[in-house]
Amino acid sequence: VGRSFIDFVHPRDRNTFASQITSGLAVPKVISLTEEKDHTIENQGSTMVCRIRRYRGLSCGFGVKNTTTAYLPFLLKFRFKNINDDKGTVIYLVIQAVPFFSAFKTSNEVLAKTVSFVMRHSADGNLEYIDTESVPYLGYLPQDITNRDALLLYHPGDLGYLQEVYKSLVKEGNVTRSKTYRMVTQNGHFLKVETEWSAFINPWSKKLEFVTGKYYIIEGPANPDVFQHPENVLKLTEEQKNQAKIYRDGIVRIMKEVLTKPAEIAKLQMSKRCQDLALFMEILMEKQPKAVDELRVEIQDADHSYYERDSVILGG
Repeated sequence: VGRSFIDFVHPRDRNTFASQITSGLAVPKVISLTEEKDHTIENQGSTMVCRIRRYRGLSCGFGVKNTTTAYLPFLLKFRFKNINDDKGTVIYLVIQAVPFFSAFKTSNEVLAKTVSFVMRHSADGNLEYIDTESVPYLGYLPQDITNRDALLLYHPGDLGYLQEVYKSLVKEGNVTRSKTYRMVTQNGHFLKVETEWSAFINPWSKKLEFVTGKYYIIEGPANPDVFQHPENVLKLTEEQKNQAKIYRDGIVRIMKEVLTKPAEIAKLQMSKRCQDLALFMEILMEKQPKAVDELRVEIQDADHSYYERDSVILGG
């Protein structure tokens, strides 16, 4: 008590923690006067995942500084609260912290009920979003893996199959449910998942913008504690590493270059227009122009009345 809360937050999570407070809470979003009541600072709420330091006691040994610092992952729920005391109204930040534990108890555990999480990455494979439901299953905190290569999460042995899946995804716009494949957890082991994918195609450029996947957990990893320090489980030869990189580059190329369904339709429509235009031009060329004599019109110099002359002008 009396210490700054941010001292207990993991150094890697401090920036996220501070920005969450300033952007999500410190600036209340008042839309209109009628909605002002709902948007008071007390009603502002936000959540994030971060690691909080465990207590370092002197129960074993005498040097606190020599003991290893351990952090536990928590889901933090923030809200500001106005409290009236002797000094008047004071604003307090109230944090509710719920600890995260690995969802798996045994090796290669098959879960009793179906669990899923959502992940989104851009056309170049950059991971843009992963929801907090994934934390007890993968062991990663969202801020640790966002803006990283999402394709590195896939097992190198499954990239060949996934390349075909991505090809189908780009052409059709979605994949109903994939076969089972492997994803790496934070501790270096692999769990088995099945995925439903959908692609967002830019309606103007007709190009793929991002891919959203709903990942269903089928089987847990060999090491059930996903928050443990990572182990190098996968021993790959240089050739296998190169092959995996070729597959990953291939998937990115598919997302960027393969024609999406709207682009194919547009291309077909354009080629049909070109064919119609070519046909029209052929017909036009086949019709021979009339001789100059046939086009010559004889003009009468007869003295017409005003009425007749007006008719001729109108006719002309």
